[in-house]
Amino acid sequence: MRSFLPLAAVATSTLLLLTSVESFQTQTTSMISMQPTRKQSQTALNANASTSKPEKRIVIVGGGTAGIGVAGMCEKEGLTKVTLVEPKGVHYYQPLWTLVGGGIKSSTASVRPMKDIVPQSTNWVQNSVKSFDPDDNKVTLQDGTEIEYDYLIVGAGIQSNWDVVPGVEEGLETPESGVVSVYDYKYSDKVWKEFNRIKENKDKTMIFTMPPTPIKCAGAPQKIMWLLEDTLREAGLRATATVEFWVPGASMFSVKHYSDKLENLRLERDVGAHFKHELIALDVEKKEATFKNLDDSNQLVKKAYDFIHVVPHMSPPDFIKGSKLANEAGWIDVDKHTMQSTKYANVFGLGDCTSTPNSKTAAAITSQAPVLVHNLERAIDGQKLDGKYNGYSACPLVIGQDKCILAEFGYEGKLMETFGRDTGYFPLNMVGTDGALQLRFFYFLKEQVFPFVYWYLWPRGNWYGTRGTFKPNVIPVHDREDGK
Repeated sequence: MRSFLPLAAVATSTLLLLTSVESFQTQTTSMISMQPTRKQSQTALNANASTSKPEKRIVIVGGGTAGIGVAGMCEKEGLTKVTLVEPKGVHYYQPLWTLVGGGIKSSTASVRPMKDIVPQSTNWVQNSVKSFDPDDNKVTLQDGTEIEYDYLIVGAGIQSNWDVVPGVEEGLETPESGVVSVYDYKYSDKVWKEFNRIKENKDKTMIFTMPPTPIKCAGAPQKIMWLLEDTLREAGLRATATVEFWVPGASMFSVKHYSDKLENLRLERDVGAHFKHELIALDVEKKEATFKNLDDSNQLVKKAYDFIHVVPHMSPPDFIKGSKLANEAGWIDVDKHTMQSTKYANVFGLGDCTSTPNSKTAAAITSQAPVLVHNLERAIDGQKLDGKYNGYSACPLVIGQDKCILAEFGYEGKLMETFGRDTGYFPLNMVGTDGALQLRFFYFLKEQVFPFVYWYLWPRGNWYGTRGTFKPNVIPVHDREDGK
């Protein structure tokens, strides 16, 4: 049975959220005076002028985390001539799928109708993009419709290529195959079902893998590993299970600070590791995986399994590859600080589809979006783009049914821990990052607070990542005129 969070952790985290929301509501006037929205600035200008400039047409491609968040912030800033192009009729909160796979959340909690998520003033076009024509400021849809824009924002996410590794799709679609994944809504429930089917088997082998490509939420493959391993341990079934991590990388995590913690945890919990191994095929009938040993002349290694978690190879979306907006690798080519296209001044990009060298997570998008919207407004006004994204990303590394390491870092792996004694800001830095209470507190954020924030604050432009509901000053201190 899952252990309850300490009362202090629940009280502290709830207080932080409620205080943030309450402060936002009661201190709006003072916050506005410091950083007015475009709508308020325009109202002031209109009071002294009989006419105003025509409002710019903004087209956002992609209605996932990136597109919805930017649309909400645009609406809040008074940029209401916004069109959102997104073919899906539903919206997913994908970070929840790890908890679905771990039997903690229902998959239905991760999905809502798109019409309930799109900001009220945004024109939603339910269609797919076929191509970009940035020279003529047009986007062509699959049905041939052309949409003209003054400014284009691309937040189209990342493409999952399930067919790259032979046997993966077959295994996922086959009942009782032991092949599972938390990387798609339609497969997330199968993880828990398959786990329960094999958990009492004797001498069961459970394998968790990663692909060699960039992926969204690179921590998820081991989050589900730790969750299920902990569940086995709690049920008294761990001794009969072999749990192994087979990955192309050379360590547990890309940032050494957290990799060291996870390596210690791996040794403590007797989880096997096979680094520099890439999954290249599955034999679903035999329940055998084939890996390529990247450290040994690509020698093939075969491994039998009862349960294997797979992650698809990922890439930029096909309609972005080869477009005039993409770099050689196919990603939307943007300045890693301003989020502006390196090729077209009226084009911006954010999220998983861009070339920015940060970890591809929802948390990264919450830091990119305020910078992008700020710089978009500067571009509209013909001013220098002075907002800077610092590479911030976060990964709540769930390591048990009620424990989580909150990994936060920026470009080049620089630690940027919100609750860290040295890197956080008062009063959040008083919480700290190490200790049993902190692990449970971060888990509470992951399980309860972040989903609430995502559904109720993020789509309305009322959430700014580590700054909560307070609109951040995205201009680096050394670039500010007042130096504050």
